[in-house]
Amino acid sequence: MYQLPLFPVKHLATFFAASLLLNVATASAQKTFSVGVRGGLNRASTTLADASSFTGINAYNRTADKDAIYAGQVGLVLEAAFGKFAVQPALVFSQKGEKFNTDVYFNGVGGGLSARSTTTNRYNWLELPVNFVYTLHGEHGLQFFAGPYVAMGIGGRQTGTSYFSSPNAFYIPYEFDNQINYHSDTNNRRFDAGMNFGLGYRQGPVQVQAGFGLGFINLHRNIPSIDPGFSPSTLYNFYNDAAYNRVAQLTGTYFFAL
Repeated sequence: MYQLPLFPVKHLATFFAASLLLNVATASAQKTFSVGVRGGLNRASTTLADASSFTGINAYNRTADKDAIYAGQVGLVLEAAFGKFAVQPALVFSQKGEKFNTDVYFNGVGGGLSARSTTTNRYNWLELPVNFVYTLHGEHGLQFFAGPYVAMGIGGRQTGTSYFSSPNAFYIPYEFDNQINYHSDTNNRRFDAGMNFGLGYRQGPVQVQAGFGLGFINLHRNIPSIDPGFSPSTLYNFYNDAAYNRVAQLTGTYFFAL
């Protein structure tokens, strides 16, 4: 009976070694590195709840609502691509914040006193996001991305208008423009961290992405405020509420091969 010759073990080992080297060489050939310039638009707000209504003692009432702000971002992106997959760490200057409209009414002897305030908070962040990106056709096509970020607050501005009125008088509006800082005696936390995710499209060196950023760290530290002469139960301190960044982002990046 004819017996097929056994394939020598050493030849089999050589075959697998050659195949492994070929796969490594192919993977190395597909690996690319790029640097990109990124810019975009943020629609930023926080989870700080709308204070729709509040009634305290001494005939004190307060209503408030919030809105998003629009701001920009700009930075640099590094990319390490492996076929359809890529890692894209970036260093980005990004502005986030929120807008508040607050009305307070005190009903006292001789009539009531009302106060209205419109405040816009713009926080400047130096952000380090790391996105993991999958592109359907490698260098072009629909993208899916997600990844964590860490950020450090580097200032900002709080601007707005406050004015008071009563049945017999209307006071001149007070304009304010204050620098946001992160000293130990303020309510602002300097550091934030969270996650970005979204969809994009890649065509050669051009990448456009629409994403959403979820902050995981409460931006407010609960520091007791100075009592302005009223019972603390009648006044509402927004800084006692937890606030987390929520940012919709539209960005564009142009890559240069390294």
